[in-house]
Amino acid sequence: MAKKLAQESVFKTMIYPVIILVVICVVCSALLALLNDVTAPIIAANEAAQTQAAYLGVLPEGTDAGQLTTLEGLTTDGVVGAVTTPDGSVAVQASAAGYSGNEVTVFVSFDTTGAIARLSVDASTQTTGIGSKTGEESFWSGFIGWNAAEPVSAGNPVDTIAGATVSSNAVITALNSAIDCYNNEIKGVA
Repeated sequence: MAKKLAQESVFKTMIYPVIILVVICVVCSALLALLNDVTAPIIAANEAAQTQAAYLGVLPEGTDAGQLTTLEGLTTDGVVGAVTTPDGSVAVQASAAGYSGNEVTVFVSFDTTGAIARLSVDASTQTTGIGSKTGEESFWSGFIGWNAAEPVSAGNPVDTIAGATVSSNAVITALNSAIDCYNNEIKGVA
C-alpha cells in the first residue's frame, strides 16, 4: 500500500505538472500560429502602404498613388523595388548593410534627365546620434541634382560623417545600387 501511495505521489508531483505544462505550451503555440495567420495580411498591407508613402514622398508633388507603375523582376543587388510615373519619373528603393549589419534604406527619385530629384534615407537602425545622422537632410541633400550617369563615392559629392563612416558608406552603397538599377534595368542608359 505504501508503495502504491509513493507511486501516486510521484505521478502527482513529477509527471502530472509536466503533462499540464505540455498541454499549456501546445495550446499557446496553436493560438500564436492562428494569430500569425490572422495578422499576416494586415502587416503586409501596412508595409505596402508605408512603402507606397515613401515612394510618393520622393516623387514630384502631385503624384498620385494610382499613377504608379510597379516594376517587377529587378535583379540589381540591394534594390528592393521601383516604380515609375507617367511623366517618366522613377523612384527606386534600395538598401545596404550599415553599422552592425543593420540595413539603411534609401528611396531615391530620378527625374526625366537622370538626375537625382529627391531622396529619403531611413537610418533608424543605426546608432542614435552618430550613424542616424545619415538620415538627416544635412547629409543626404548633397546628393540632390547628382547625374545618375556616374556613381557616387565618399567625398563625391558628399563627405562621410566623422564617426559614422560605416553608415555613410551604407547610404552611398544603396544609392549606387539605385543608380545602377536606374541605368541598367529601368532606362537602359549605361
